[in-house]
Amino acid sequence: LNISGKAQRAPDGSPSYTCETAAYFRKLHVERMMKEFDKQTTESGLSSENDDTTVMFPFRAYFQVEHVTLKEAREHFATLESIFSELSEYRPFELLRSQRQRADYLITKQARVVAMTCTHAAIARSNLIELGFEYDNIVMEESGQMMEIETFIPMLLQKGSSDDTVSGRSRLKRLCMLGDHNQLPPVVKNTSFSKYSNLDQSMFTRLIRLGVPYIQLDKQGRARPEIMRLYSWRYENLGNLNHVVESTGYQLANPGFVHTFQAINVLDFQGKGESTPTPYYYQNLGEAEYAVALFQYMVLIGYPPEKISILTTYNGQKELIADI
Repeated sequence: LNISGKAQRAPDGSPSYTCETAAYFRKLHVERMMKEFDKQTTESGLSSENDDTTVMFPFRAYFQVEHVTLKEAREHFATLESIFSELSEYRPFELLRSQRQRADYLITKQARVVAMTCTHAAIARSNLIELGFEYDNIVMEESGQMMEIETFIPMLLQKGSSDDTVSGRSRLKRLCMLGDHNQLPPVVKNTSFSKYSNLDQSMFTRLIRLGVPYIQLDKQGRARPEIMRLYSWRYENLGNLNHVVESTGYQLANPGFVHTFQAINVLDFQGKGESTPTPYYYQNLGEAEYAVALFQYMVLIGYPPEKISILTTYNGQKELIADI
């Protein structure tokens, strides 16, 4: 802006221009020039948007303009205000040196949406309460797979009546739980706790069973109707979205396959079925060979490899398929 000149460095090597010095520069120079411009235009009787203010405009070199109307001058001033306003938002990062401090500042002062897992919420709770973290709304995704105790944790990430606080209450206003209680329940590896203590029942499922009002989606849009019928028995009055029935892509046959879906029983391969080279490391060579052969067949007849997914429930089988 004809004053700052070429960027230099201080004797210790640190930048001589910071967000703090930018604020001083704005106050002492930029704002002074803007006020002088306003004074000159007023004294000259310039009020129309198309009036020529080229001679009076102080930032011609910075914006690289040769002709400036009063309207354009105001727009350039607004651009400068936006630049310095953004710099003022960066200033805390000059004072906060560590990544942890900067992250805490963003979470408590800037972030409008904070996403985390229930596990991380439990780990970070004490730090968030110490920072004075506050929020009004919680959206829980996959609530049907959360244990009840896990569901409570995100609700307690800000000071409440049980914490040492001035307000003595939480500002949480609403909780939105999303999930599917017809799918997998929470994972509890201890069978006794799971079955006899009902730990495999999520709060989401409990509330639905107790009759709490809820909204259930009754249309699916990801599978062909004939595939949908495989699992429609789990859902009451499950139907299809229009595009699943009407779209050409869902109506055409899958080239190279007689049926839309097939269940194939792979017999023991070379006299060997499922094996466990190490505990809980399950593998089945015959099924892996069949899956890879089917993948190769699909690629050879024209299916793009990136459009094919091979799903397996065991890490051992996944490694075996990758090796083949």
